[in-house]
Amino acid sequence: MSPASRASRAVASATALALLAGGVTACGSGEKAAAPSSSTTPLFSTPPNAFEQQRADGVTALLDALTKALTSGDRAGLDALIDPLATPAFRQSLHRAQDDLRPAPAPRAATSVAPTATPSAAAPQSPAPQRSVPRRSPRSGDRPSSSAPAAPVPRGSNLVLRTLQYRLAPSAGPERLIGGELGVRLNDAGASDTWVTPITASYALGGAARPGVDEPVIDVPQELAVARYGDDWKLLGDGSLAPDESVDPTQEVRPPELVPWAFGGLLADDVPTAGGTSSILSYPGTDRTVAKVRDQLAPAVAAVTAFWGDAWVRKAVIQVTGTPEQFAGFTRTAPGETNAAAAATVFSRIDGGAKTVIGQRVVLAPAAGQLSVAGIGVVLRHELTHVATRLDTADDAPMWLTEGVAEYVGRRGTKVDFTDVAPELSAQIAAGDVPKALPSDKDFSVDTDAARLAYQSSWSFATFVAQKYGEDKLKRMYLAVAQGGPVAKTDAALAGALGVDRATAVAQWRTWLGKQVR
Repeated sequence: MSPASRASRAVASATALALLAGGVTACGSGEKAAAPSSSTTPLFSTPPNAFEQQRADGVTALLDALTKALTSGDRAGLDALIDPLATPAFRQSLHRAQDDLRPAPAPRAATSVAPTATPSAAAPQSPAPQRSVPRRSPRSGDRPSSSAPAAPVPRGSNLVLRTLQYRLAPSAGPERLIGGELGVRLNDAGASDTWVTPITASYALGGAARPGVDEPVIDVPQELAVARYGDDWKLLGDGSLAPDESVDPTQEVRPPELVPWAFGGLLADDVPTAGGTSSILSYPGTDRTVAKVRDQLAPAVAAVTAFWGDAWVRKAVIQVTGTPEQFAGFTRTAPGETNAAAAATVFSRIDGGAKTVIGQRVVLAPAAGQLSVAGIGVVLRHELTHVATRLDTADDAPMWLTEGVAEYVGRRGTKVDFTDVAPELSAQIAAGDVPKALPSDKDFSVDTDAARLAYQSSWSFATFVAQKYGEDKLKRMYLAVAQGGPVAKTDAALAGALGVDRATAVAQWRTWLGKQVR
């Protein structure tokens, strides 16, 4: 993760970001594809009347046809589902989604410059402002590497989904119909009914091939506007065509979760890793970064396993973004607030009963393209540490622990000078100002000198613990303190893991710090 506020824990509970500025890397199956279902999801707390049932059945048939059209490449079939009064932007977004999901006979090469992308209407959205959670990226090795590919290389091939289904979702709010000028035009065109309804896009990745990545099905809530002509329904747009009047427009709402094909130009590549197939999803302009990730992903999984053990999935989905809009969209943050970020970890939800993280992704920012191959390796090891520890980390675990240990693993095995990794901290120590306490969560809140010091301090404390007490106790400390809770509880957990109380550990750390900077 990276500079992040506790307020952004609303995001951080599903997102951990990493900041690209000098210093620490702050952050932040074999089953076949299921055929689309035609069963109608129960939508009513009381038995529906004939009109409601007929409407639900008709829209369900439309959603099934949409799934088939997107994955088959049948452009004429897709166009037949779109209302003539739909905007060109909506139609083009569906075309882009189909281009990304249709069968492709051979890999495509990426363009060298990323065009400005807009989200696909195949993933209807309700944009809303949200605080970002920036995170730091490696200082050493953060310059373009001479080992990087000299020319653009193919990023992969079209994404092959293991399963995809669009279906109606329950709605508890008031009925939303299309009114105004568009409503009049629809009526003149012969539409007998309109409806804005929540739907769910349920999907599981394959990758460049099926079965590809073995992951649980992910449910992404969306909204869709549709119009009826006789017995047929047409796709009209997203939920913005008839905003939900029961929602307070002044209330801050978290940005929606996006499907991978929400932006055009998506390609997928598969990489063998210890836990099975991993996949790299990428967007235009990212070919060089993809090549570096392809080189470093399997070693990064192995490096995290060497520290944490093999009790984690040991595979990952990496999303390499080419524009700030893509990075903000997939991390559910506000554009412009993550300009310094290098990467983030996100997930859809945690299934506590199955002890499974649903929809976990490592998202690389466009700025990650500035990193060398070695720098990408540090970022991947850092982010994959968050992936490995997710089920053992409470939402309120202290950030000095979660970010410090992730950064330690990211740097583990590399030969870097203390002052290179922690320049601001080194300067402070050289001036005689040695930190007197571990950073608090509020110290990670924004991309400032204080935030950079927080990341560098947390990395240095984890490194100190590993050197003085050993990596086994560092891991033991993580497992104990990451359970979160009041300060008294986390202090007791630290003491139980290290055998000394927090005050003693901090005093030892301060002495150790003084020896690192001469």
